[in-house]
Amino acid sequence: MSEQSRIKEEKRLLNISMAGVVFFIVAEGLMALVTSSQSILMDAVYGAADLLMIIIAIKIIPILYKPATEKNPFGFSQMESIFITIKGSMLTAVTVGLVMNNIQIMLKGGNHLAYTNIAVFELIVGVICCGLLVLLTKLNKNLESSLVKAEIDAWTIDCIASIGLAVAFILPALIHTDWMAAFSPYLDQVVAIILSAFILPMPIKTAVSGLRDLFLIAPDEETVDFIKETGQNILNEYHLEQTVCDIIKTGRKIWVSIYFKSTNDMVSIAMIKEARAKMEKEIMKEYPDLYVELIPEFEF
Repeated sequence: MSEQSRIKEEKRLLNISMAGVVFFIVAEGLMALVTSSQSILMDAVYGAADLLMIIIAIKIIPILYKPATEKNPFGFSQMESIFITIKGSMLTAVTVGLVMNNIQIMLKGGNHLAYTNIAVFELIVGVICCGLLVLLTKLNKNLESSLVKAEIDAWTIDCIASIGLAVAFILPALIHTDWMAAFSPYLDQVVAIILSAFILPMPIKTAVSGLRDLFLIAPDEETVDFIKETGQNILNEYHLEQTVCDIIKTGRKIWVSIYFKSTNDMVSIAMIKEARAKMEKEIMKEYPDLYVELIPEFEF
């Protein structure tokens, strides 16, 4: 896929996600206003924060594809890391704020809500969210965009949250006991807090992932092991030995510097170019945005 095609496709997927987010913000905002449900309000606020991030993401996509220069040796891929960090931090702050708000409502006696109507609404929302999740996951399969992946994570949260709310809010209609009647005013806040606790690790993980890239920390161990093993296997074909493998991830791009040594005094430049091309082609099957360099190591 050409660079322009990737930019166009990435924008298209983010526009699909944005259209879905706008729809749910309006629907959930109106439902929260009518029912006074804090759980639905939580979804609407979470969606509003996500919408802001999508708009920014669409604007920065063309910048991410600008080539590396002497002034910017890693290109502009760090902008994606900054964006991912900000998005994860913002969604974490929103989630924590909503938890605190629900605790305050519980201390004031909770709310009496029409739980059956909310359950039906959340079930419909959950089904639509799952449909969008499947669509984005399928379309991003060949693109492997970090920005779209962040949106897929957000839709995963929405799917789980909506279905969880639907199940929880149908309980008062099924269980007619004194303890349920006493607990009913607090059900909405308790469910919202539980969902927040479940959701919270995902934006935190997103923020931490962005920070790792900003500080040029190597990617996860599985990625490092795969690249090292692939590199050594290809170097073996040319009777070269891998000594050091430096791997840096910045946004969607992985930069690999492999140092090697040879038992011969003479090393063919053509052979190195051939090994590098083969190595890059093989690793790019798993990690499309990749740059590989082979560096001879000199022993003194």
